[in-house]
Parts: sequence; C-alpha cells; structure tokens
Amino acid sequence: MSEKDNSSIKSILDNLDDRTRELNCIYQLDELLNDYNSPLEDVLRQSIEIIPFGWRYTDICRVRIICEGLDVFSTDFIKTDLCQSTDIIIENNKIGTVQICYIKPMRIERGIFLFEETRLLKTIAEKIGKFILYKRLRNSIEILQKSNNSTEKKQVQENTLHTWLKNLHLTDSEIDSFLKVQVDFKKGETICKQGAISSYIMILMDGLTKNFLEGTLQKGFNFSFIKPFDFIGLSSLYGKNVHHFSGTAITACKICLVDIELFKQVIHNNPAFAEEVMKWYCRITEGHLKRLSAIANKQALGKVADVLIYLSEKIFESNLIEPIISRKDMAELAGMSTESAVRVLSELKKDKVINIHHKGIEIVNMKLLQTLSKVG
Repeated sequence: MSEKDNSSIKSILDNLDDRTRELNCIYQLDELLNDYNSPLEDVLRQSIEIIPFGWRYTDICRVRIICEGLDVFSTDFIKTDLCQSTDIIIENNKIGTVQICYIKPMRIERGIFLFEETRLLKTIAEKIGKFILYKRLRNSIEILQKSNNSTEKKQVQENTLHTWLKNLHLTDSEIDSFLKVQVDFKKGETICKQGAISSYIMILMDGLTKNFLEGTLQKGFNFSFIKPFDFIGLSSLYGKNVHHFSGTAITACKICLVDIELFKQVIHNNPAFAEEVMKWYCRITEGHLKRLSAIANKQALGKVADVLIYLSEKIFESNLIEPIISRKDMAELAGMSTESAVRVLSELKKDKVINIHHKGIEIVNMKLLQTLSKVG
C-alpha cells in the first residue's frame, strides 16, 4: 500500500473519530437538557464538563457559559487567543454566550478550530437556548397560576408588618412614620452598597435579599439572607455613618426606608422598642458567630449541611429550599468554592439525604443532615 493510500486512510479515520466525538457530545447534552426539572445552574455546570469532549484537544479545552445572570466556567478557564464563541439566542434576542478556549498552544494541522467544531458550538448554544426558553415559559405559567390581586396583597403586607412592629412596642404614630416611605426593588438590584453613606434603616416588607461583604476579584462573603419582616442596616445606626456591607434583592422586594435620625429618636423616646432592637441585634450576632465557627472548624460536608439547615429552618421554614438561592450564594454562605459545594450536594443527593429537582433542594432526611452538621 502506497504512502498516499496510508495518508488517505488515516485522514478518513481521523474524520470518523472527530464525528464520533461530536455525536457523543451531542447525545450527552441532549440527555442532560431533556431534564427540564433540573435547576439551570446545575445544568450549565454539568454542560461545561461535557462540552470539551466534543473538541479535538479535549485535555486543554475549557468552557465558559454566560446567561440568565449566571457565569459558569471550567475551574482553570482563561481567555486566550485560541478562543471561539457563539451567542445564545432566544426569540431573536441575545441572552448569553458560550465560549471555547484552548489554554495551551497545540499543533495546527487543519486550523485551530474545525468547521465541524464551529457548527457543533452553534448547535450547543441553540439547545441551551431552547432549554432556557422552555423553563421561562413554564415559570410564566406558574406565576400566572399563583397571581393574585396586587392591591389586596399590599393591604395584607401592610397589616402584617403593622402587627410585627406593634409587637416591638411601637406606637401607632411611630409605625405610621416607619411605613411612610416604601420603595420597590427589582430582582438583582442593589439595596445598599458597602462603604456608601447610610441615610436610612430599612425594613424588608416583601421579598428576599442577601447581605454580603465585598472582596477583591469578584470574591465576596455572603453572610445572611433576609426575609420579611426584618431590619437591614442597623450596624450603621451609630458610629461611622456608612454601610458596612452590600445588600442585593434576590427576588422583587418592597422595603420601608426609615430616616436614620428618626430611628434614633424613636429608640431614645421608646425604651421598650430599644430593648427589642437590642434583642434582635444579639440574636443576629449569635447567628453570625455560629456560621463563622462552622466555616473555621468544619469540613466541606459539615459546612454544606449547616447551610441547608439554616435555609430550611430560618429562611424558607420548610424542607424545600427554593431555587431562587443559587449554588454560588450557598457556597459563599458556607465559605467554600461553588465547585466544592456542588460536589457535596451531589454526594448528599446520591446518599438520599436530599433530592434536587426543578422546585429546588428538598431535604428528605433532616435527622441525618443534622448529624452531619454536628459531626462537621
């Protein structure tokens, strides 16, 4: 057999290997993206593990997917000159991107990226887009089914908040002054900014927020979630008149803004209310110290168990932790990387301690989870 024939056969076999690799990648992604009950963040994190196997140089191929407010990427992803990307499109609107990068130089025989690899990348982006569109439609249907009269809802909120403030020993006139200014925040909006001047004490009337310390290189420390009814920003009441942390709306929120000088005046004139504020502050500080102790002394399994119990008992008051809490937020609360937190959650699911589905994370064995938390 001539050298030319050998070369031709090798080329055919290489092409067959390429097509087989691409088809296997598509089949695995199809299986993953057909499970519409899985949270989007989990699906994207599994996708970045699968996608490199569709490219020739799998060992140096890294993936980044940005969409729906999520930024998911391979552990050692870096953007290099050896990079290709395509947009995720839904109804003619760009909602994200998928990026493929080689993190090291390689032999260029048929170009950096094959035509088939470019086509594969577009197919992957289309499949992710269809998955997101379906989840959006299903979410819209659920919202419509749960919707109620907004005027009635506002009245219920105000009545319930009024009762809560009454139990803190505020007079009717003091309550009216506290409820005078109400502001709506959209999901993802900043409620307070670390280092900014603090002019108000906030009371969360509706929705869910998170408080976090900002760090460098987009790293932060998420130390608490806030649900109705609760104070935000009391650490700025005395001392330096600045916010000591940042706050973000996890869902759409309604917040009462109480002028900080008015709040001080009420504390001065109403000792019973001042005592309730002190009790609140002691309770919150105790919770923060317990969480810091867990971060310092427990292993990954104990940290995640702590966070799941906290979210279940303190935030949702249910064994179901809703998917509005992202894996990144949970990881920051536990003081660990997102990848490590996701890995521990997978282990807990495998051991039937929790169940993960489209409605969130369901704790199915709370007793065992509490034991894991204590053991650390």
